[in-house]
Amino acid sequence: MSGSSPVVDEKLKLRQKVKNLEMQFISLLKSLCQIIDARDSYTRSHSVHVCQYALAIGAELSFSHKKLKQLEIAALLHDVGKIGVETFILRKSVALDDLEIMAIRYHPLLAVRMLEPVKQLADVIPFIRHHHEHYDGSGYPDGIRGDQIPLEARILTVADSFEVMTSNRPYRKAMTPQTAIGELQEKAGTQFDPRVVQAFCIAFEKGEIPVSSHGEA
Repeated sequence: MSGSSPVVDEKLKLRQKVKNLEMQFISLLKSLCQIIDARDSYTRSHSVHVCQYALAIGAELSFSHKKLKQLEIAALLHDVGKIGVETFILRKSVALDDLEIMAIRYHPLLAVRMLEPVKQLADVIPFIRHHHEHYDGSGYPDGIRGDQIPLEARILTVADSFEVMTSNRPYRKAMTPQTAIGELQEKAGTQFDPRVVQAFCIAFEKGEIPVSSHGEA
């Protein structure tokens, strides 16, 4: 006899439905990110690029499909809290004052407040909360260090920093990818997790980090 059983067919249909729902959810998140990033012409597509870099790092670290999906969602939503930051602060071309710095540094916590009611996002919220923590404990909002910081958040830190460095900003021109990688390597062990930086560099050498679409990269 040939052909699959009705049970197998139902399982395949269910898997396809789940896959379609995941794709629709990711598309919705990307649309939300475009709305947020569009508030500032310098950060347009920022979250999508961070997502690409983070996924390349995650793949290099042998993340499972489930962990890559969680990382993708966290990367797309990592800056959602900036919707509560005044636009003039985001676009400011000179040094921020103390109050403006406080407003910027509040955005991870605001993201947590915004996302907590969505139970399906519970697993990724810590990654978003801690994506500005530093490996040596000098980051924010909680000043945690090393392995206290979720690995996914450490990945977002590297991906986010590289994207910012290789993009034009109101206060400076974009760095070349090579210069930005030098910055990552120099600060490995202080701002960045050395293992994540190494994974990023390997992914870059393999051509898995697309950097030619923005800034001067």
